[in-house]
Amino acid sequence: MKNSLTVFGHPASQPSRTVFWVCLMNDLPFTLGDTTGPLTGTGANNPRGQVPSIMDDGFALAEVSAIVCYLADKHHWDSLYPQDLQTRARIHQFLHMHHSLVRLATLKLMAPHVVKPLGTALGSGGGNPLSIFQNEMLTAAFATDDPLTDGGQVVHTIAGFLERAYFDEDSAFVCNTDSASIADLVCYSELGQLRFANLFDFKDYPRTQRWLDAMSTLSDHDTIHEYNIQLGDIATTPNNIERFTAAAEAGFSALRATGLVT
Repeated sequence: MKNSLTVFGHPASQPSRTVFWVCLMNDLPFTLGDTTGPLTGTGANNPRGQVPSIMDDGFALAEVSAIVCYLADKHHWDSLYPQDLQTRARIHQFLHMHHSLVRLATLKLMAPHVVKPLGTALGSGGGNPLSIFQNEMLTAAFATDDPLTDGGQVVHTIAGFLERAYFDEDSAFVCNTDSASIADLVCYSELGQLRFANLFDFKDYPRTQRWLDAMSTLSDHDTIHEYNIQLGDIATTPNNIERFTAAAEAGFSALRATGLVT
């Protein structure tokens, strides 16, 4: 029987990993859709030509926050997306803020160390004119002579904000929930990768570090992050296209090995 859900995504894409993760955590089978390039999706499903996007019983949807909210509502994943009105409002508050703050951890620190060493292999923004914000961020990040320091300063700002505004003593999770919510998965896709890559030390942010440790114990964590595990330390040893390709292939293989992904 063909899976009703097709996910267009890539293991190197932070938002894609979030969609993959919610599906695996909830034993939801899906088919990996064909993509037109290493980090771009099919224009038929996403007008912006980016991943992730989904096709679910003929319904097309793009943008990670919209996708995970839709899937959680459809399949009643109340632990990830609680029904309580105020809890949901706080999750939505985080998701609306995410793209203009936490997402910068990738654009300012991770991407210069992953993509820039590949030269023209991937380019700064895939040549997609609809990715205006991303292209501008990457262009600026790639122009710096010291992306580790400059990008690290951005992550210090992000981590400091999360410490003050989203973490408290009663919960390890960003929206003060009893367990991880979709907000945590979206956030971790940007920040968790920095530890695999040896790009940032969160020792000055104990609540954020506690959260990172808690997230690393969630089901399917290692499967979802096989790409990051294989890519490894890109601060000490610069990335290259062979390394990137091998890590991506390992990420796809790990997904298929679950038996839920075709």
